[in-house]
Amino acid sequence: MATNTFGRRGVVAPPPRGSFQPASPQPVAVPIAPRPLSPEATLFRDNKLLADIPFLTIGLIFVLLLIYALQRSLAIDVAKDGSLDVRSLIAQGASGYDLVVGRNEWWRIGLAPLLHGSQWHLIGNCVALFIVGVRLESLIGRGWFSLIFVASAVAGEAGSLLGNGPAVAVGVGASGAITGLIAALFVASFEPEADAGQTISRLKTSLFFGIPALLPLAFGASGNVNYYAHAGGAVAGAALAITPWLAFWSYESLPRSAGMTLLAGLAASLVCAGFAVMHYSSYMADAAHYIRASEAPTNAEEMASRSLDLVTRYPKDPRAHLFRAIAYLEKASFNAAETEARTAISLAASDVAGGPVRSGAQGLMAVLLLAQGRTSEAKAMAAEPCRAKMAEVRRILQKQKLCG
Repeated sequence: MATNTFGRRGVVAPPPRGSFQPASPQPVAVPIAPRPLSPEATLFRDNKLLADIPFLTIGLIFVLLLIYALQRSLAIDVAKDGSLDVRSLIAQGASGYDLVVGRNEWWRIGLAPLLHGSQWHLIGNCVALFIVGVRLESLIGRGWFSLIFVASAVAGEAGSLLGNGPAVAVGVGASGAITGLIAALFVASFEPEADAGQTISRLKTSLFFGIPALLPLAFGASGNVNYYAHAGGAVAGAALAITPWLAFWSYESLPRSAGMTLLAGLAASLVCAGFAVMHYSSYMADAAHYIRASEAPTNAEEMASRSLDLVTRYPKDPRAHLFRAIAYLEKASFNAAETEARTAISLAASDVAGGPVRSGAQGLMAVLLLAQGRTSEAKAMAAEPCRAKMAEVRRILQKQKLCG
């Protein structure tokens, strides 16, 4: 049967009509610009030699040396062993419980870590700072390094005030800050990306300095080393070294520039220095009433033989009266010794550096009372020095069975 093609015979069918709807545009890849590097990062990025030089550590050491040179030039007197006079340290900004808490001179917390008591104190701290800084600064960056230094310095002062109390007259030194860096290096030894050689090297350095800085605390440390400042600094340093791990950061991602931290630290130090300048003249005038460092007796025999001269020249110094009490005690002049010991206790109570002298005079007084058969009075007098952190005084009182 024929097909009806009505007018379409022999015509080729047109192709399907194209769609006029445009195709979906393909996303165009936009290059992401890298984070701009700071001038410091640009300088050290491709120069490993420069990157490994602890410029911040060297700078801190240089600043500490300059400050000590200024301290030495302003000191009233220098002892035979090279130690600066304690009254000079007080005027310059040393910290102590009676000064900071008793007199509300909190600005001392910002100055004391930058001061040192002698050249040997300074040299020891600078050597430790350099050795630790060589290993730690390039690892965590100058930004975190400076933050740990500043935070550990403040934490060290807090540890000193809480741990020592009035028993320690004054304290100075960057050891709290340095111990914080040592603790940070110890924590960084366990960095997952470190190889075995790096881990062992960091552990050796941190333990070499950390053990003598902290271990004596476990055995009732005493003496002139401020172990409580070491402990406070170590806690802060270790905490800041662990913080990046808790936030899942690597040390490489930490800010490498120390500009902001150093600027804040400098501003705070200048403010604290301003307060020190305001109080300087009054503390220096007060220092004239106390025995100079170069004149201080170095043994019991010298204390007794020079006591009359010292108490005549420095009647307001509680140490002079304590020396005089010792001289009377050697002569078995108990009444005169008791009078001098009570005078020493009274004067020490109003002296910002008198805490140790007060404890020593109370200990001597307790022994005097015991020698006169006044046992109950002796035990009452011994109560405070038995609690004080003065090992020599406590040992004498324990031998006399006046403690506990």
